[in-house]
Amino acid sequence: MRETTPLKKSYRKYKSSTREDNNERPDYDEEQQYEEYEDSFSMSNTTKYTLFTIIGLITLLALYFFTVFLPGYFIPEAVALKPIENISDIPVTLVSSSNKENNEATDKREVDRIILIGDIHGHYIEFRKLLTKIHYNKHKDHLIVLGDFISKGPDSFKTLNYLINNNIDCVLGNHEYYILQNYATFHGLDQPNFSSSKGQSITIKDSFNDDPEFLLAKKLEPHQVKYINNCSIIKKLGYVPNPKGKSKNSIGGDNKYSQGIAVHAGIRPDLPLDQQDPIDNLEMRSLVGPFYNETTSDPTMPNSKSWSKIYNSKNGEYPADYIVYYGHDAGRGLKIKKFTKGLDSRCDRNGKLSAMVISKQEVGDVETNDDNKKKSFELVEEVFQVNC
Repeated sequence: MRETTPLKKSYRKYKSSTREDNNERPDYDEEQQYEEYEDSFSMSNTTKYTLFTIIGLITLLALYFFTVFLPGYFIPEAVALKPIENISDIPVTLVSSSNKENNEATDKREVDRIILIGDIHGHYIEFRKLLTKIHYNKHKDHLIVLGDFISKGPDSFKTLNYLINNNIDCVLGNHEYYILQNYATFHGLDQPNFSSSKGQSITIKDSFNDDPEFLLAKKLEPHQVKYINNCSIIKKLGYVPNPKGKSKNSIGGDNKYSQGIAVHAGIRPDLPLDQQDPIDNLEMRSLVGPFYNETTSDPTMPNSKSWSKIYNSKNGEYPADYIVYYGHDAGRGLKIKKFTKGLDSRCDRNGKLSAMVISKQEVGDVETNDDNKKKSFELVEEVFQVNC
């Protein structure tokens, strides 16, 4: 016991000494440490100004990129729309003045064929197949598309660019008209109107983002818009084969030729061309009884009949004295009648794409007044089709 006691005392003393050392350590000043920490990380006013300036510039550049540069890069330049022509003439003829019995003067270029194609709806491959089938020659033929050549199908822009690059003639379809309306709305332009006072604008949707015509419209380049805008409502074709019916517009021996027109949807048989409503010409499918002087785009409307049926019943009496080539009415398909030729054969519904080819056929020689002979021709027409 005596030997261990000093050890215990010594241990206590050591522990006591340790406590004293701890008690002598100065207290930790937390406030002073925070101030030192703050001073070590504080920025001068110059540094703050520089940093804020850089952040501001980056923000402005980002705003410019997303609101000006990026939209301008992807959205083509806008061009104002001109009034849509109600009626225009094609610049060519099948029958030169030397081949007309009445020797009517004309300054139009003579071509071998006039070709009219129904609603293509952006089916570019089928369109090119049809051109191959009919051996289309842009130097000798005059090709007219009967409206609705774009929208719905897979290759609207390829189709449109081909038409432009090959200077192909067109009449306006209801879908092209909707596209022009959406184009004007998207770019904040005046809505498309018509060269005559006839025709009211068709109302379009308030929401455009998923509308197919809107999606096409916002991507149109200026030259593409101008091409569509130049398509007229009605095209006068000049002389076409006469169905041997009574017609004010027939000329030549035995009513050899009649005047033809191209239009997208149809025309009212009770009105002359210059009094037609272009909206009717774009959208009509039927006429509503009992007087059949009111149009509808709904072929199932009660007491309505196909406009072409009423038109043909006039048997060429004025003002229904034109041969009408048209599209639009896919529900009724290919309809070749005496005075009307419907060429929309449901290509967009896995049907067919149709073309009417009007050409000159030599029938022999005829004597002239100076005892010479010249070639005599007659006009014939034939339908060609490809599967869609």
